[in-house]
Amino acid sequence: MPELSNIQTFEKLSGENYNPTLDKFANVLKRIDLWNNEVKSAFDSFEWKVEDNGFVYSSLTETGFYKTKYSDIPVRPLFMVYTKGLDKTFRDNWIVADLLIEAERLRDFRTGEFNAETYGLVKSLTKELATEFCQTGTYFTDEAQDGEDFDGIRIPDPTKLWQFDYAIIPKGLIDLYKTKPDSHEIIETNDYFESWFIKRWKDK
Repeated sequence: MPELSNIQTFEKLSGENYNPTLDKFANVLKRIDLWNNEVKSAFDSFEWKVEDNGFVYSSLTETGFYKTKYSDIPVRPLFMVYTKGLDKTFRDNWIVADLLIEAERLRDFRTGEFNAETYGLVKSLTKELATEFCQTGTYFTDEAQDGEDFDGIRIPDPTKLWQFDYAIIPKGLIDLYKTKPDSHEIIETNDYFESWFIKRWKDK
């Protein structure tokens, strides 16, 4: 299975009421032209069925990758629920809204450098998610970083807060991120904070 990069954000649920969150994610997918019959069917057929590992999965785990309006690079949407049955650190149910991209489409594995078109695509998709979701940041991560920032906010654990290559962070969370490591840059815009891992994210 190819390595995947993620653009992901997380939202706490009110009990098992997942519909408002799914509606927001659907809005994002429609805006970026990632809404089709297969994706719609996965949303319509979603059921709250907690597996033995504490997750609630959607059938989006079995769908394909599709082009968005921003690039010919294919993207697969995904959502799943982390329930309180996952482990004792979960006091609430959370949904992760995720956009998955094959990493080899985004960077040169020989040099580790991101391709030129990666920056615009990732920034556009991250902003689209951040427009709807603001309980956590919206993070662009690799497989090793996947979910680390979510744990940093939820537990909380400051050592995990900067495990991303690029992120849009809502201003309501700036106190969590005020102690910036030298590895990252962070700038303020009118609506949010934008941050990136200096060594890898070299947008010109």
